Amino acid sequence: MHVVFRNRIKIFFLAIFAAFLACVPLMQAQTIRVNWSHRAPFSDYRTVAWVPSPHDNHPFYRQYVGEYVRAALTKKGMKVVSMAQSPDLIATYHFLTQESVETDTTYEGMGGGGWGGWGMGMGMGGMGMANTTQDPITIGILTVDLIDAKTKHLVWRGQATQDNVLKPGKNEEKEVAKSVYKMLDHFPPK
Repeated sequence: MHVVFRNRIKIFFLAIFAAFLACVPLMQAQTIRVNWSHRAPFSDYRTVAWVPSPHDNHPFYRQYVGEYVRAALTKKGMKVVSMAQSPDLIATYHFLTQESVETDTTYEGMGGGGWGGWGMGMGMGGMGMANTTQDPITIGILTVDLIDAKTKHLVWRGQATQDNVLKPGKNEEKEVAKSVYKMLDHFPPK
C-alpha cells in the first residue's frame, strides 16, 4: 500500500511537471520569425542603406531600430552607406501594435476528501470555484525588411512579436535591441 501511494505521488508530480513544460513555449513574451527569398544572391550583398518607413506609426522606435539594425548588419560584414552611394540592400522597418486580452483562470476549493485531503481529483472531491480575470495588453510587432536595391524585391524579413510593449517600467530600447539582434542572427541565410 505504501509503495502504491509513493508511485501515485511520483506520477502526479511528473504529470504536473510535464504540464508545466508544455506551457513554457506559451509563456514566452517574445517570438522571432525570419523568412527570405531562396533565389536572392545573399553572397553578393555587401552594402546596405537604412531608410525609415514612410508608414511609421511609432516614430519613438525609429531611433532604436535603425541604430541596432545598422550595428547588427555591420557585425555581419555589411557596409552601411547612403542611398546616394547605390547600396546592394535597403533596410527598413515597420512597427505595429495590436490590442489583446490576457486571460487568467484560477481554481479554488477543488474539493475535500481525496487522498490526504488534497482533493486534486484523486478522491471523492467536492465543489470548486473558478475565477477568471481579463487584462488588456498591447502586443508589438516589429518587422525588419531587407530589399534588393536593384530589383526592388523583398529578399529577407525578420519579425519580432512582443507582449505588453506599453507596460510601464519596460525598457523599450533594450527590448528593441534584443529583438533586432535575435532576428539578424539569421542573416545572411545559410
